[in-house]
Amino acid sequence: MGAGRTDRPLRLSCAIAIAHWSWLPLVVVLGSSIFFRADAIGPVLCALGVATLMQILVKRCAKGLSSRRPFAIGLCANHLHHSDRGGMPSTHATVMACLAGALSPWMVVWPEFVLLPSIAVITAWARVHAGAHFPSDVLGGLILGASVGSAASQAFSWG
Repeated sequence: MGAGRTDRPLRLSCAIAIAHWSWLPLVVVLGSSIFFRADAIGPVLCALGVATLMQILVKRCAKGLSSRRPFAIGLCANHLHHSDRGGMPSTHATVMACLAGALSPWMVVWPEFVLLPSIAVITAWARVHAGAHFPSDVLGGLILGASVGSAASQAFSWG
């Protein structure tokens, strides 16, 4: 949406790349923690389990709400070649924020986890800029994901 119909090619290219590939730094952060810290396996696997459940629920919710995406109503081009299914809340933002929320208790102990909220926010910006979501879609996803992740961490006492 930020790109609209015309944008600086470099900024749009960056947004598209981030929107498509932001899972990669997430995998690097989580994978390196498991590789270098045996005690990180449990919390990371639990967080991934909760995030997976959130992904399933959010996709169903978005389908039920069926809110139109910016490109679907002509506000911008479909830069990500995304389908026209509902976009509220953003699954990308929800899942990444859920991981960040679920692993937040360890951010003091394992400093690489501090990158997780940043990855979630940068991904959210990229999805909006490339026209896949409205700001409210990603903001709702970020809030929902962080809240559920944090609550799961506390409820299951892995945090």
